Amino acid sequence: MKYFFMVIDYIIPVLMIVSYPWWKKIANGDINSYSGMRTSLSMKNKENWKRANLLCGKYCFSLGIILFIFVTLMRHIEIVPMEWNSLIVTSVGIISMIALTILVNEKIKKE
Repeated sequence: MKYFFMVIDYIIPVLMIVSYPWWKKIANGDINSYSGMRTSLSMKNKENWKRANLLCGKYCFSLGIILFIFVTLMRHIEIVPMEWNSLIVTSVGIISMIALTILVNEKIKKE
C-alpha cells in the first residue's frame, strides 16, 4: 500500500515536469478543441493560442518542480495517516492546475 500511495502522490508533479515538450508541440500546432490550453481567450487567434500554451508549459514545469518538493516534504513529515496525506497532496495538485489555468488566462488577457 505504501508504494501505491507513493505513485499516486508523485504522478501529478512528474507529469507536469515532463509535459513541457508536449506544450511546445501543441503551441506550434493549429488551434484545436481536443488538447492544449483551451479557453475562449486562448482559442481566439493563433497568437493567443501559441502564447497561452507556451506560458502554460513554462509554468507547468516550474509548478511541477515545486509540487515535487512539496510531495517529498509531505511524505517525510508524517502528520496525518498516509491516505489523508495522499488526499491532501492530490488536492493541492488539482487546485494548482486550476490556478495555473487562471494565471495563464490573465497573462494573455493583459497583452
